[in-house]
Amino acid sequence: SKASGSTKSDATSFKKEFELLDSPGIIPAKMVDQSDAVLLAACNCIGNAAYDNQAVAAYLCEWLKTIYIMDKQGQTAPAWRDKVKERYSFDPLEKIEDYGTGNLRYMSGEDMLFKIADNTCQGDPEDASRKILQDFRTGRMGPTCLQLAPQSEQDDGQVAVPVGAMDGRGDGNGITLAEYRKQQMEQMENEQKERARMAVETAKERGLELPPMIQKASASSVATPAKDSSNDDDAGSSSSKQVKEEDVGKGMFDGW
Repeated sequence: SKASGSTKSDATSFKKEFELLDSPGIIPAKMVDQSDAVLLAACNCIGNAAYDNQAVAAYLCEWLKTIYIMDKQGQTAPAWRDKVKERYSFDPLEKIEDYGTGNLRYMSGEDMLFKIADNTCQGDPEDASRKILQDFRTGRMGPTCLQLAPQSEQDDGQVAVPVGAMDGRGDGNGITLAEYRKQQMEQMENEQKERARMAVETAKERGLELPPMIQKASASSVATPAKDSSNDDDAGSSSSKQVKEEDVGKGMFDGW
């Protein structure tokens, strides 16, 4: 079945020399590589209540743009650029001026989302995101394969698409998928720590009473370096039970 969750049991279909077996698919509850999860959402393989349309549509545009910068569009999405020009009335690879530096840069996925909103949806980004995803899912953007076949053993199953890491010169081909995933994991960990820090600070500003373990963790983060606890069994046992401040807010579906 095209929609996820529809196939409940194995089903077999015979036609001449071919036998087609359709079995239920399995999607992990937590994905290490969040780009895989976003691309599955773009392909309508995840329930729409589990993701944000605007975030997924912007990421899809960013992903396809990066493939073009890598000069791999012939293998994956040869018609995408022309279809964007035709349906949305702009060139997705046209460079724009960066507001901060004044330098020219490629449009980001969010830039494209709001451009499409202005051109076709009376400035509504939510309508634009639904339009982008619907056009992609129904094939209006031409035949598309989002992943690149591996070129060597170092590609770890597929050639990496370094979203957000390209500088516009098309020189992002050297990065392996393992290296890119490592960068993504580090970025996710940093974002989690920052969210935890902001959550604790916001709670303190609003006068909310934090659980004792969080208060201890917060205090220890600004205290002087702790003495060696090898001679203090009680200190060691109590510290091992404390929750680190950066772990506050982490959950099973962190990243969605």
